[in-house]
Amino acid sequence: MNQPEAKKQLQTNVYRHELLPTHFLERAGEAYADHIAVVDGEVQYTWREFRARARRFASALKAQGLEKGDRIAFLALNSEAMLLAHFGVPLAGGVLVSINTRLSADEIGYIIGQSGSTKVFCSPELRDQIPDGLSGVELLNTQEDLEALLSQGTEDEVSTEGFHEDDTLSINYTSGTTGRPKGVMYHHRGAYLNALAMVLDQRLTADSVYLWTLPMFHCNGWTFAWGVAAVGATSVCIPRIDPADVWRRFDEGVTHFCAAPTVLTMLANDPAAHRLERPVRLFTAGAPPSPTIIAQMAALNFELEHTYGLTETYGPCTINVPPPSLESQPEEEQSRHKARQGFLNVCSGEM
Repeated sequence: MNQPEAKKQLQTNVYRHELLPTHFLERAGEAYADHIAVVDGEVQYTWREFRARARRFASALKAQGLEKGDRIAFLALNSEAMLLAHFGVPLAGGVLVSINTRLSADEIGYIIGQSGSTKVFCSPELRDQIPDGLSGVELLNTQEDLEALLSQGTEDEVSTEGFHEDDTLSINYTSGTTGRPKGVMYHHRGAYLNALAMVLDQRLTADSVYLWTLPMFHCNGWTFAWGVAAVGATSVCIPRIDPADVWRRFDEGVTHFCAAPTVLTMLANDPAAHRLERPVRLFTAGAPPSPTIIAQMAALNFELEHTYGLTETYGPCTINVPPPSLESQPEEEQSRHKARQGFLNVCSGEM
């Protein structure tokens, strides 16, 4: 090896830091150790406890023979278990396959087979959506089976030596509206950067409380599954959207959420709707929001940001950044402006 090549190799070894989203959790377990990481019904864990559970999950998977690149699928409702999968599976070197819970059994069976998943964890109430007779696939539920597996792991730090930021982190499938669902591979680097972009644009901090109205199976929750850990925010998991319950949670301290315009319409038209005492920030995407719903949400004291993205771009890749002068414009003009598509998010140029 000549001198320039040797110098380049030295710089790579000494200064290079692989961009792995699991790093967010390792840091959160120290920096925000006693802060609440996740609330799921009556269950809640601090960041120290949640990191320990992720380590147990990873070590148990490895003890059962998981090899780097093996696929582990989850067909699950928003829950602590689903959030845990986003850290435990990649920490073990596996690839997470988050399956859309709204697909048919035939489509779900196709995804499990096409992705090469060797284990499938499912919420108990979704078991009937998984076809029988899947060859070489172990089926487990996200409750008793997952907890039994965690009990076999250890809380020791899991080595990520040999991991590369260009390794596949997860595979997300499109809806299949134009044929079979298409698998989109995310690498660690892209997810890491997009997660940081989301928390920057959404203005999440350690004091934030993020409500999981957006399905975690959708582009890994638009990468917020990892982003909340980056800032030590609190995740509140709800399996399904009950408008009255969501409004109660807004009043009790939720500060941020993401949702499609159809969900916003559902919330705005619910009998429990009322103007909030403090603003709640939200990202909306999936379909263009109308100026009407944007104006309705503003009147209810929501700070709405319109984003645009698709599965192939880790979810949101553009965000409507309003100019300061917009605040002086009539409300109707503000709503029309916010309905437009916007600029690339702060990290999109790196993907």
